Amino acid sequence: MSNAPQTTRQKRLLAAAWLLLLGGLVAAYANTFAEMWIRWFPAWQRANLGLYDRLVGSESYYTHGPLVPIVSLIISILLLRHTRVPVKPGRVIGSVVLAGSLLIHMAACFARVNFISGFSLIGALAGLVLLFWGATALRRLWFPLALLAFMIPLPEVMIADLNLWLKMRAADIGIGGADLLGVVVERSRDRPNEVLLQGDKTLVIANVCNGLRTLVSLLGFGAIYAYVSKLRGLWRLGLFAMSLPVAIISNSLRIISLILVADLWDEKVATGWYHDVSGLLIYGLAFSLMFGLERLVLALRTLVGKRAVILPLFHGVLRGPEDDDQWTRLARAVGGRAGWVAVVLVLVSAGAAWMVNWRATPTWNQKMAGQSMPRTLVLDGHRLYGYDLSLDEKTLTILETTDYLYRRYESAGTSPVDFCVIFSQDNRKGTHPPEVCLGEMVVGRSDLVVHDVAGRGDVPCRLLIAVSDRQREYHLYVYKCGNEYTQSFWRQQFVIFVNGLLHRNASGALIRVSTPVGDNEEAARRRCTMMLSTAIPYLDAALP
Repeated sequence: MSNAPQTTRQKRLLAAAWLLLLGGLVAAYANTFAEMWIRWFPAWQRANLGLYDRLVGSESYYTHGPLVPIVSLIISILLLRHTRVPVKPGRVIGSVVLAGSLLIHMAACFARVNFISGFSLIGALAGLVLLFWGATALRRLWFPLALLAFMIPLPEVMIADLNLWLKMRAADIGIGGADLLGVVVERSRDRPNEVLLQGDKTLVIANVCNGLRTLVSLLGFGAIYAYVSKLRGLWRLGLFAMSLPVAIISNSLRIISLILVADLWDEKVATGWYHDVSGLLIYGLAFSLMFGLERLVLALRTLVGKRAVILPLFHGVLRGPEDDDQWTRLARAVGGRAGWVAVVLVLVSAGAAWMVNWRATPTWNQKMAGQSMPRTLVLDGHRLYGYDLSLDEKTLTILETTDYLYRRYESAGTSPVDFCVIFSQDNRKGTHPPEVCLGEMVVGRSDLVVHDVAGRGDVPCRLLIAVSDRQREYHLYVYKCGNEYTQSFWRQQFVIFVNGLLHRNASGALIRVSTPVGDNEEAARRRCTMMLSTAIPYLDAALP
């Protein structure tokens, strides 16, 4: 009877440790998951839509995201239920991994780099497994932990880069495959991602059809398939690596089939019900290819006399009768001194994350950019007069700054030139690449140097070619970060972040010049470079 109060107290402490630990993790990563949810379902913020439309009403490459933690949790439960997991805590290495992951998370929150914060969660969970249960447990659970990486969206700038590259490659593959089958196709001159067929039929390889969505989801599927396959060791790793070409081949065959359907029947059929059905069938094709590759490897090994020894999954580590109390042992490991150390670390991280993430976001609303350029400019011997344009409220909310200049310069007999500068004294979100906003309209990109800029010399820039309503436009842009100009998004983000940590100048600006191409590409390029060269001395004087 004397041990009863002590046992009850221990149970309460154990329950408190679990609740505080799980609650602290939820609080620490609440903003991370909120941001990921918006990336999974971009239409979620449109409150005027119904639930179904908010979930499916916009383009996303990570709609599978919510399924990943569910699948990971199911796999983890199955592993803990059916395999032997000894409790041999690695307190030192576990504490280091956990603390390091939480520090990375706090730095990511400060820098507002959500995908790094997402990956830090995987490190934090691995640290907790090491801290409470040890290295053997981590070897059991490494796969469901690693699988969580497939729910974390890549930065939008990386998505934009991949979109452009995949879109052009998809058009090449579609044209090449259809040509081999005898279908007369060609690429549009004005839109390189547009396929022209006989009878004035056209198919546009849009971002949603370029294969990135298939690539991301099939890599996750390939990881699961390789994990449960009959192959072991490097063969299993090789099978997972093959999921990348399997995804590319599957999407390529789909695009070729879309072109064939458009040629044989009608382009409305190809872009209508067949487009949707083929998007589902591609997963069946990918499964068949993965299964075929596994059988091929097993057959080849038998043929060369190195027959694979096929063992049951988790052979040698399955639970026995002596492990009936395993769930109890695993649960109690959290209630010791190491558990409370983890609770303190997680709660401190949660508090720091809330202070950074949930404070009122400062919106830079000075008018430095708005006053940086004169209304009248002389460009290439022509006097141009400017009038201001406006950015919509949604765009300004995303940029978190109202300090901008968006002005159109034009005169009789010349094509208009739009000049835009987005500036913030203390916020990196306003300086994201134009590719993110232009989206599917971007059909080309290259680096360009503007020479002999007053006070600067040569300034590296980036040139985009976009198509809107069959009109080609040039967009020339450059970033100003601190006291330098760069065409690299990653460099300007790094410079602003480091300057902010050092309490130095953390300001940044995106400068973009746009003009229609018309019939003279060289003239359009010249207008862009001359406008930027003229504007930079004014910006140097106006923007700190």
